Amino acid sequence: MVTKKKMLVSILILAMMLSGLLTACSGSGGSASEKEGNAGGKKNEQGTGGEKKAQVGGTVKIVLPGDAPKDLANVQKALEDKLNADGLPLKLEFTYFPWDQYSNKLNLIAASGEKYDLAWTHVSWLSQIVSKHVVAPLDEWLETSGKDLKASIPSANWLSASIDNRIYGIPTLVPTAENNNFFAIRGDLRQKYNLPEIRTLADFENYLDTIKKNEPGMMPIANDGTRALLREFGDVYLPVGDMGAGPGYVDPADPELKVHNFYESEIFKNIVNTKRKWYLNGWMPKDAQEIKDPEAALNNGKLAAIWSNVLKTTERIDAFKKTLPQGDLEDVFLNPDKPKYNFDAASNLLSVFSTSEHPEGAVAFVNWFRSQQENYDLFSYGVKDVNYKMDGSAISVEGIGDQQTYNQVYWAWDDIRLKHFSKHVSPELIQSLQKWDKGAVEAPTLGFRFNADPVKAEMAQINAVEKEYVDAAYAGFSDYDQFYPKFQSKLKSAGIDKVIEEMQRQLDAFIASKKK
Repeated sequence: MVTKKKMLVSILILAMMLSGLLTACSGSGGSASEKEGNAGGKKNEQGTGGEKKAQVGGTVKIVLPGDAPKDLANVQKALEDKLNADGLPLKLEFTYFPWDQYSNKLNLIAASGEKYDLAWTHVSWLSQIVSKHVVAPLDEWLETSGKDLKASIPSANWLSASIDNRIYGIPTLVPTAENNNFFAIRGDLRQKYNLPEIRTLADFENYLDTIKKNEPGMMPIANDGTRALLREFGDVYLPVGDMGAGPGYVDPADPELKVHNFYESEIFKNIVNTKRKWYLNGWMPKDAQEIKDPEAALNNGKLAAIWSNVLKTTERIDAFKKTLPQGDLEDVFLNPDKPKYNFDAASNLLSVFSTSEHPEGAVAFVNWFRSQQENYDLFSYGVKDVNYKMDGSAISVEGIGDQQTYNQVYWAWDDIRLKHFSKHVSPELIQSLQKWDKGAVEAPTLGFRFNADPVKAEMAQINAVEKEYVDAAYAGFSDYDQFYPKFQSKLKSAGIDKVIEEMQRQLDAFIASKKK
């Protein structure tokens, strides 16, 4: 377990390392260390350099995925009281949509003209939601209500949240190199059966098979986590798509940076065949409804492996330890000796709806809580000693009553310079996070963001075809040779060749602009 002293030292080292690294690549006019100074010091004025912003007010309506935290109402009141005390008289209103409906809900909000303001989005969706005018550019509001954000977040992160040099989301600030290409496993079970540290696909499949044979009532893996297989079969940058699939892909090591049809690649075929093998071996659920909530199944001892990302174990560890205190979670990053690419300097974003009535207030709210430790903690974790406690430098929810739980989706606005870690996060994991981006290869596509507007009709048709075939294939339900001919034909009819041609045109223009 992490000692208080080691945790504090580790977090301070991580903050200093990231601040130096990010400032070096920034040019944004401010540094992470300067921001940390703000976080620990007096509250900021509305603006930077002693300037006063125009007064903002009204109700900021926020849309987030999942379920509303149980103690949301009390935390909301505390947030509004603190906002008012800081001279920012904003009211807040939260709406939560189920995960399986979330992206469609964002589209419907914009299409129907509903007056929501702020939402979690992701860089992998950015081209689609910009082309559909779901979200609005933020440049104007960042200059007025978001000056602290603009100054302290490095330019590379803003570039990754932009299309055609316009910013469409406020990015998190976390380790980013291949950050979604992970599994998490039950490390205690790996050790129980004397299995080696997992480094290869063969190692991982041996773990799944061992669980199947020795742990009755436990599913080896849910039908998720496909993205973590990309490293096994190639190096893949997806201009569109996040969970291991998309119409086009680029090999970052290709000197010509050609955009290829992902669904015609051996990479896609190998992934589908791998997932099919897992399914037929009984390592994955036989029915999509068998494990409706993988997180709950993991925490209840019903699941031995799950999708993950570079920070996810630090986020899920407390809930896991609450039900399985003797258990342990362990990250799996296949082929760790292969080059580790930094494809994007951003992932999760907070974006403003194109229909927003209070865009300036929405940006002002994010600026407020990302510019001061106390505000960040309040929005991310709730009220201290009510919703969480501090155990030295570690955050804890031990002894917190069920009705006082505040399981907020703080990963949507994470800032590693401000976040707290649980005492259950091992020193080894913290050290890994400290150096995660060190030595990563910057992909030549870094900062490229595909604008789908010229092919939005084709993209809509391709999305429909993907929903019909890819989810089932990645769940292991489909035999590749049986479904692929029809799948390929429908993609051709939907216009996938036109989309890839447009991707290539935009990527060529992006690369040419970088050389000027």
